[in-house]
Amino acid sequence: MSAPSGVTEVSGGVVLCQDAHALSERRARVMVGRVCRDYLDENVLIPIELLHHSGHAKLLNNAENLCAALIQKAAVAQAQATNSPVRDKVKKLYAITTAAITQVEAFEKRLPATPLTHRLLAQLTASDPLYGTRIAFSALARHLHLSKSWTEKAERCLALFGEGMDPSAITVLDEALAEILSAKSAVPELLGRFRDAKLRIVQLMSLLDSRYAIDDEAYATDFARRLHEIASAHPMPALREAIVALTRRLLISSVPLLSEEPTEEFRATKETYALLTRDRDMALELGAADLFEKRMVRLVTAEKLTKLIPGHYSAPKLMQGLQLFEEAIGDGPREILLKYISYLFEHRDLEKEFADPAYSPEEKVEIAQELRKKVISSGLSDHRREAFLGILDPLTQRLAAGEQRRSARTQCGPEDHVLLEGTRIPLKNWSAIGLLFGPITGTFLEGEILNLTVKIKNPKLQITFDAEGDVVRYTDEGYVAMRYRCKDAQMAKKVALYFDPLAGARV
Repeated sequence: MSAPSGVTEVSGGVVLCQDAHALSERRARVMVGRVCRDYLDENVLIPIELLHHSGHAKLLNNAENLCAALIQKAAVAQAQATNSPVRDKVKKLYAITTAAITQVEAFEKRLPATPLTHRLLAQLTASDPLYGTRIAFSALARHLHLSKSWTEKAERCLALFGEGMDPSAITVLDEALAEILSAKSAVPELLGRFRDAKLRIVQLMSLLDSRYAIDDEAYATDFARRLHEIASAHPMPALREAIVALTRRLLISSVPLLSEEPTEEFRATKETYALLTRDRDMALELGAADLFEKRMVRLVTAEKLTKLIPGHYSAPKLMQGLQLFEEAIGDGPREILLKYISYLFEHRDLEKEFADPAYSPEEKVEIAQELRKKVISSGLSDHRREAFLGILDPLTQRLAAGEQRRSARTQCGPEDHVLLEGTRIPLKNWSAIGLLFGPITGTFLEGEILNLTVKIKNPKLQITFDAEGDVVRYTDEGYVAMRYRCKDAQMAKKVALYFDPLAGARV
């Protein structure tokens, strides 16, 4: 049998206690933890100790100004939540805390002098039908007295676990460990210094389930390993609740999961979401879908889109935008990305800005075809998909026609070559704007400027001209692709006429 609850929860985590006994209930202790957080952290205390050790309680009670400030803080929250006078709440809280100290002193007189064990905790819990749990809390508070660090306090709790534990003893220790983890200064001491929020979430969730331990540092401390073993062997709802609260707090905060760089943060957000949704019940408890959608919305703002989708040419930007659309979490970020994708498709200069001019028309057609596949597979609505294809397909046809009419790359014969710094190198193919030659050994960097001589000898054209251009790419096979221009205007006209008589006549 247990005493009926004397705690009423009003709003925003604010609770009202009807009597001193109610002050020991978990919901009340959570509020005590919030109100007295700085004091508790400074003195390495948990609410169970403050409420169930008369020495700690009297020390705070005798610090009149501090005690009055904390009572006032709690009373204001209660008054605002219930629309009642603060003075009445202050008076009620003083009466309750005074009565609680008197009761704890009586409980302490009933404690045996023997060292605390999990069996003794169970005996104390069963010793009184109404106040047994509070007596057990008093015994634990005495056991933790004079712990000089969170590590020492946690170790004293963990050391009490053993074989054949009664559920009542597990409950008492579960509550204590949950309160230890809820202390701001305890987590970095027990789990290691903060490296990034993603790792901290991994560490916290791994305490409950090894499926979340995707990082080598998940169990980097003795505390983490030992607590995980215990949590795997015993039901610990208070610990779970505390870890969920800590994880939610990290997700709600503006602290990056991994990086201030949007691309890295987008990837980390997606990976963390996949991790936290492995267990459906846990995902629902965390409210993961809503929290991650809000994070994604902050990632795809107008100023960050230029970093998430970099570059000048529309085709690669559209590919990246559609990929992000596929991976984004929630309707909000997808809608933002969709607006940007629509802008890129419907921009009047799409054909002009579609791809780097260094690419041949044939290569541009291949890019357009790959983009078409992405439009179809990325999960767009039927209406959007058809609208985008209605723009892309005609563009692809124009690119294909241009390949046939103007800028098709011509395969070269055995006599066609380039001279680069006196070295003769076979020319594989060429167009009005591009050369592909090799194989050649060396190092060629993208954007590097080259000066060379081009020699073409076939039945339709025999020409030698000097050219200048920049490297577009250098393949593993040793081929150099470059964009070029003829240094001599008359030679440039001959080349243009060769590839497109109509266009060349206008050069």
